[in-house]
Amino acid sequence: MANFITQRVIDVKQEFCGGHSEFEDTTNFSEPETVWLYQTSSDEYNAGMKKWIVSVLLLLSIISIITEPTAAQSNGSLTIQPGDSWTALAMRFQVPESDLHALNPHMNPRRPPAIGTEVVLPETAVAQSGMLRRPMGDLLATAVAHQVSPWSLAIRNGRPSPYRANLYRPVLVPDATSIPRDLPTGFSRLELSQVVGTPGQAVGFRAEMDAVGEVTAVLGSNEMDVFGNGQFLVGLTGTGAFFGTQQPVLQIQSGNAPPWRQSWQFRDPTDWEYQELTLTGTAAQIDQESIAEERARLFEIWEQNSGPAQWDAPFQLPVNSYLTISSTFGARRSYNGGPYRSYHEGVDFAAYGGTPVLAPARGTVVVAEFLYVRGGAVIIDHGLGIYSGFYHMSSLAVAPGDMVTPGQIVGEVGTTGLSTGNHLHWDLLVDGIWIDAQAWLDQGMDCWILAGLNQPCP
Repeated sequence: MANFITQRVIDVKQEFCGGHSEFEDTTNFSEPETVWLYQTSSDEYNAGMKKWIVSVLLLLSIISIITEPTAAQSNGSLTIQPGDSWTALAMRFQVPESDLHALNPHMNPRRPPAIGTEVVLPETAVAQSGMLRRPMGDLLATAVAHQVSPWSLAIRNGRPSPYRANLYRPVLVPDATSIPRDLPTGFSRLELSQVVGTPGQAVGFRAEMDAVGEVTAVLGSNEMDVFGNGQFLVGLTGTGAFFGTQQPVLQIQSGNAPPWRQSWQFRDPTDWEYQELTLTGTAAQIDQESIAEERARLFEIWEQNSGPAQWDAPFQLPVNSYLTISSTFGARRSYNGGPYRSYHEGVDFAAYGGTPVLAPARGTVVVAEFLYVRGGAVIIDHGLGIYSGFYHMSSLAVAPGDMVTPGQIVGEVGTTGLSTGNHLHWDLLVDGIWIDAQAWLDQGMDCWILAGLNQPCP
């Protein structure tokens, strides 16, 4: 029976390298480690070592296959921006359009790729977009030279780590050169608020113009409000919580020029809250006619294009102190076991009765009264078709026509109207569409819009 012994690799080399050169040629002895050997005959040992060498070589080949990027990974990819048509991409990267279509068979070759989607580029196109050959393919050195994240560069090049040699493979780096795009007539720049949009958000574009002219824009079935004079321009609309996952067409027309069209990618959030509400007593017998009348009256206000922006600083929360957000925007609601056909149109802040309600931004009060559904209500016009509403308040501190400033008290938290407890309901509408007020704050849409109009927003 063989007796097992442990030795250092360096000792193994000294003992066997003279009679077994294949062992010496295939083994790296530079790193000492513990190995298991057994004492046996020379023939048995030779046979065992040959099997061991074959196994090691097979393992190394498998590892190389796993770690090396595939042909598809070596191709670059591009996130589509406004004006990235198939023709523009072919011109920019000096490749046939047919190559682009062949690598992107899931996309319609007769329509421009949707803004926000990923397009695979052929290797020849990648070479035109900033491919560099470095002697050792050093991703880390390339990242430092181009002032980009080493890890993002590794991911872009299909490598597991920026610290691993890339072996003479070309390295894809950002290309800062000017790139041709198919933009609307008269546009020198076109930028979207979100490259990939999400339902429930305010979305829009901002642009710079070479020529002054009337511009109209439509996103899907939503006609956008367009603001600006001369060189700077902003288009704006809202997307409701039921906007859905789709690729609506963004259409922009300047003067009498032919309309410019390109799809825009939208993805549905996965974190919508679902609420099952049970209405009893008088709540189950809500006067639907009164609800419809109240909504119709308010929409006559909300759908008005209300002139220039009145705010000049970022929006803020309407309450400084609250217990929790008791209901988020977009929460799907089922009443008395019915289907989820409605959603929450604002954000609810649970707070003690009497808590001051503050104006989130500068604007003009257009409604200040007690309503059937909304109870104590104040609605503020912020300009550019943007309105905020504060409901169920116990008292009001402003009147229609008042100009309010950020942080000014407009009322107090209460439980008036159709309400089950003390809270503040905050509505935000853009172009007559309810949007997520919290997302508006998180995105910084207020300052994004002002920047597009070349106005400061400290």
